[in-house]
Amino acid sequence: MMVELVAIVLIMIISSLPGLVPEAASTPPDVYMVKPNCTDFKCGDFTIPYPFGMGKGCYSSDWFSIYCNPSSDPHKPFLNHTSGLNLQVLHISLDYLTVTVNSPISSLCNNFSSTDGKKNETKASNSNSIDLNGTPFRFSDEDNIFMVLGCGSAVLLNQSRGVVAGCGSLCPSGFVYAKDCFGVDCCQSTINSYTSYALNNYSVNFTTEVNEKGCMAHALLVDRQWFHSNFSSQPVIETGYAPLSLSWSMFNIHNECGCRMGTEGNPFLKNGCRGARLSSQGCNR
Repeated sequence: MMVELVAIVLIMIISSLPGLVPEAASTPPDVYMVKPNCTDFKCGDFTIPYPFGMGKGCYSSDWFSIYCNPSSDPHKPFLNHTSGLNLQVLHISLDYLTVTVNSPISSLCNNFSSTDGKKNETKASNSNSIDLNGTPFRFSDEDNIFMVLGCGSAVLLNQSRGVVAGCGSLCPSGFVYAKDCFGVDCCQSTINSYTSYALNNYSVNFTTEVNEKGCMAHALLVDRQWFHSNFSSQPVIETGYAPLSLSWSMFNIHNECGCRMGTEGNPFLKNGCRGARLSSQGCNR
């Protein structure tokens, strides 16, 4: 009895000491995440954390500038509106150095139907991705998978024409929208981390049998987490866009950084990690 009482007292003492027991994860206040004096950091219900930002002096470089498009309700943030990327931002992770964007998919479309006498003719086509060359962004091999929707096969090739991923999808009943992905009407493949290292652009080679008019096959890199929780091919095909994860880096810091246990905030800001007392611990500059 005495031993149990002593153990309980020791647990209470240890748990009361700051920093020894991990605190429950919480969302830091918005003002912790942005540069001081930058008051314009909300786009719709989305908070833009530094090194991204809106307005001069509120982002680390032009590549991290965010444009808030007011034409939609709620307003939508877009990455690097002025330099050609112009990709809608869905999520930014400071912990994993990723930004999830809505990216266009590749499609193989036929301009003639099977009544033209070309049924079962093998057709090949090539499609190129958005170009991230010269930017601090790369296609993430860890956070994305490769998918083919519809009827046919496709391979994803890197800048040197090396194979990064590929798969084939069968359509025994003709083209239908897929809600799962096991090789019929949809297939998926992981990404070769060796051939996808520093992947800043890619091309997709399609092969399919032409048997009806229209778009028969679609290929895309897609965020793995979105696929596992939200996948349905219909909205992807109808809009022509899908969530894609990009990794990013800042050239003047090491990629491994973060706030110490017991603090929260933005490690990319000076004194950005806050807790019981202000901490200068963050990213190594």
